[in-house]
Amino acid sequence: MSRIDNRALLEKADLALADLTAGGGILQPAQAQKFMRLLIKQSVLLQQCTVVPMAAPKQQFSKLKFGSRILRPGQEATAVPAAQRVKPDLSQVELDAKLFKGEVRLSDEVLEDSIERGELRQTLMEMLADAISRDMEEILVNGDTASADPFLATLDGVLKQATSNVVDAAGAPISKDVLGDLLKSLPSEHLRDKSSMGFLLPA
Repeated sequence: MSRIDNRALLEKADLALADLTAGGGILQPAQAQKFMRLLIKQSVLLQQCTVVPMAAPKQQFSKLKFGSRILRPGQEATAVPAAQRVKPDLSQVELDAKLFKGEVRLSDEVLEDSIERGELRQTLMEMLADAISRDMEEILVNGDTASADPFLATLDGVLKQATSNVVDAAGAPISKDVLGDLLKSLPSEHLRDKSSMGFLLPA
C-alpha cells in the first residue's frame, strides 16, 4: 500500500473521530454534570458523601461545626457566664483532585445495527454510571497508596485512613454486639445525633 493511501486512511480516521466528537462523542460540561448526578444516584456510598464540583486541582473549603453541647442551665434575667459560652469549631478542608480515565469505543456498525438504535447512547450512559460508581466505591473504601494495584494505589481510602477509634472484630461475623462496640468507640460528639448515622455493610 502506498504512502498516499496510508495518509488518506489516517485523514479519514481523523475525520471520523472529529465527527464523533462534534456529534456528542465527548460529554459537554452540562452533560458531564448530568452524568455525575446519575453516577451518584447509582451508588449507595456516594449518596452519603458530600460531592463538590472543583474548578481547580486543589481547593480549600472552610468547615464550621458545633461539636459540643451548647445549652446550659439558665436563670431568669441572667446571662450565661463567659466560661460557659460556646464558639464554633473552625477548620479548613483541602480537596486534591485525582485523575481517572475511562474510555469506551464503539464503531459505526455497532451504533447502526444496535436493536436499541437511538436509545443505545442513553443505555450506555446508565451502564457506565453503574460501573463507574462501583469503581469509585471500591477506591473510596479500599484505596491504598501502597497497593500493588495501580488503580487502588491512586489514593488512600477510608480503611487506610482510619487510624483511631477502630474496632477489630477479630473475624467475628456482624452482630448486634459488634455494631454496639463500633458505636461505643466513637467520640461523644458524634453520638449526639444518632438519627443521621447508619451502618454500611457489604451486600
